[in-house]
Amino acid sequence: MTAAQHAIEAITRILAQDSPLDKDQIIARLRADSIDDSVVPWNLIDMDSPAAQLVDDRWVWLPALLTGRVFTHRLTAPEARHDMLTVVPDLSPIATLCERADYQRFADGSRAQIAVLGYDDELLDERGIPPEVLSSTVLLLDPGTLSGLNAQTGNLVGLRLTADGFVLDRVEVTAEHTAGQRLAAVLRPHQTTLLDAAVWTACATDPDLFTKPLPPLAEIVDAAGLPRRDEWVAPSGFDIDRWQFELRCELLAERHGIDADDAFAINALVQLHDRIELQLAESDDPVSAVNAEFDSFEQVFGPLAELGAVLADPHLAQILVAETIDTDSSGPDALQVLATTLERGVPRTARVACKWIRAVILQRIGDIAEAEQELDAAESLDPEWPLPLLELARIASDRGDAERGLSLLRRAGVESDHPLMLLLQDHRIPPRTDLGRNEPCWCGSGRKFKKCHLGREQLALAERVNWLYEKAIHHALGGGWRDVYAEASYERYRHTHELTEVFELGMADPLIHDVVLFEGGAFADFLDTRGSLLPDDERLLAEQWLLTDRSVFEVEAVEPGAGVTVRDLRTGDTHEVRERIASRQLKPGQLICARVLPTADSPQFYGGIEMVPLHERDALMDLLDVDPDPVELVAALSRRFAPPTLTNTEGEPLTACETTLRVSDPVAVDAALDDVYERATGAEPPRWHEQIETKGMPHVRATLVREGDTLQVETNSEPRMDRVLSTLLKIDPTMRVIDESRRAMPDPKDAAELAQNPGALEPDDPEVAAMLNAYIREYEAKWLDQNIPALDGHTPREAADDPTRRGDLIKLLDSFPADDGTPGRMSPERLRSALGLD
Repeated sequence: MTAAQHAIEAITRILAQDSPLDKDQIIARLRADSIDDSVVPWNLIDMDSPAAQLVDDRWVWLPALLTGRVFTHRLTAPEARHDMLTVVPDLSPIATLCERADYQRFADGSRAQIAVLGYDDELLDERGIPPEVLSSTVLLLDPGTLSGLNAQTGNLVGLRLTADGFVLDRVEVTAEHTAGQRLAAVLRPHQTTLLDAAVWTACATDPDLFTKPLPPLAEIVDAAGLPRRDEWVAPSGFDIDRWQFELRCELLAERHGIDADDAFAINALVQLHDRIELQLAESDDPVSAVNAEFDSFEQVFGPLAELGAVLADPHLAQILVAETIDTDSSGPDALQVLATTLERGVPRTARVACKWIRAVILQRIGDIAEAEQELDAAESLDPEWPLPLLELARIASDRGDAERGLSLLRRAGVESDHPLMLLLQDHRIPPRTDLGRNEPCWCGSGRKFKKCHLGREQLALAERVNWLYEKAIHHALGGGWRDVYAEASYERYRHTHELTEVFELGMADPLIHDVVLFEGGAFADFLDTRGSLLPDDERLLAEQWLLTDRSVFEVEAVEPGAGVTVRDLRTGDTHEVRERIASRQLKPGQLICARVLPTADSPQFYGGIEMVPLHERDALMDLLDVDPDPVELVAALSRRFAPPTLTNTEGEPLTACETTLRVSDPVAVDAALDDVYERATGAEPPRWHEQIETKGMPHVRATLVREGDTLQVETNSEPRMDRVLSTLLKIDPTMRVIDESRRAMPDPKDAAELAQNPGALEPDDPEVAAMLNAYIREYEAKWLDQNIPALDGHTPREAADDPTRRGDLIKLLDSFPADDGTPGRMSPERLRSALGLD
């Protein structure tokens, strides 16, 4: 444990015993315990523990502050239907504890689980909760919870914290209260405050506040005339809309590196876009509603044309697109309306930007012909403005016209290492030196070369395969797949790299690009939207690629530097694949996951080659059979990078869990424990065990020791502890948790480092070596009759006797390190002999 971690643990103990305390008071107590306060990371205290900072900067222990308090919420129809509660703002001050494992439970034993839209989508999908009915954060209840309370739409429910966990009830509120005045009194003048902090501060000054059901927080704040936005609240009279706008301007300036005036203009245009989008979606008369929005906007921000003039700067035009249709917007219609309206009033220097914006929108919806007309018109307005030239160069690339694309890129002033510049240069056709301009064309048309194919020659399809693939990648990178790229990159590199590095690494990973293209649907979208631009032979090949699945292959033969022969284990088909680099590393018998795509001559691997361990073969093939999403597939293919984890006999991650409970009647508890658990004979103090049998061997699941009026429970996993606590609360509902800790075990690498000490075993010692060899021979004898995952759960003896599984057994034994005489190492030679495979 580091000095900083030690200090944080000390602070949490101090706050749990006595709070609220200010920083000076905490430091004084740390020094009294001889703890160095200079190492305290104050910004991490509330991340590592259920402590929080109040408006006046004091620190408080939330469980102590909130126990006995109740916060209410008025049910909406989606909440009642899906057994969930919206957290912000009504329940946020108390539900924040649900983010910590120790407080994710209700008193009846059910789980209190927070789900955040965009992070827990898989969980929400399992519950059948559609995203459109959600706010950002919800508290998920067990199905049937609200109907069990007879709680319906419009009813008030109250969430209360007790020593046993959370309790949810239907409630009737107290009509007269001073909660609004209490909250107003703790707010700082002329500033916004997090509503949670304001509530906690008010509770710290008034022990009775929120101990009885009051109206929901949102209603309390509104009734008190306090402006609020999401989780923020401000004193009466504070212009929270202006504050939010100015904050957004600061964020835009920092994110895009622009000055304050430009950030103001872009922010105003984005706000107008959002208001237009809302009117188009909700108004019965959208034309009138949108016109009214324009009038209202100009009354606040001034003439629209003056703000729109900033779009003459290409960087600012790109930012407007990035902040509107490149986000989670519902569609491009609002930006189309905005661009068309701006074009009528902005100066000529900015009209070219409006045409470019419309062209971007038209390309997104697949109307390439109309988009090209807008780009041509933009080029006519300003032949040097770069953004239309870049888009026209991309269209030229898709058509296979490298020379025109390069000419446009040079006019746009792009750097020589621009990705599209490099791609087109790689696919230029060198000028012919064997044919004069006025000689008959090589194609046999009878026309002069200069009139027929000069400047219009095309590479053979085999030489354009990589170009086609790169065109699709460019489409994916410029479309709506950024989130998929980010999630897939995270799954790929989260085990091996820092979070700040994973996205950049993913952009250079062929697997990430390929799963986004094919499993993610970007390639199909590329063909739908831009396929009309492709040469006919490329489009036909691309359509074949869509019909080609990723699969698991066994390498059958290798010709180093030339190619490999692989057999598809899902279809039985054999492919001879041209592959120079991997063929120098692959060996017959290895398993790989890849996509074998047809080309103009021989098949090739695209999207990288992933090695597949034998024990993961069947599970991976099952996954591929159900069309996995890209993130799920990358996670499966990247599991081999994860550090090994320690688990107990039930496969649960090892976590040292200790819980101390207060019991009201020790004699009655002893009798009840005797009925449920096995008492250790003659043990003093009384001790009980929960046992389980796995693979024919008994194992202790939990140990319980009672001393006086306390009962201590120890387990080696969180699920085991949760099961025991649930049982204990049924035995004695009056039990109270007075202390609890859950510490993850170190991974094997850390454990090995901890084991390196002077008392560690010395395998060079003959006696130690003999002991290790005796142990490994005993283990090998047991291994022959164990169920092995790599053998689909069969034992090695069963696989040796089964002709359909003997090949897998041989591959498994071949993967073991050779027997070099190292004490304690399994010997594949001895195992083969025991199985009759030698």
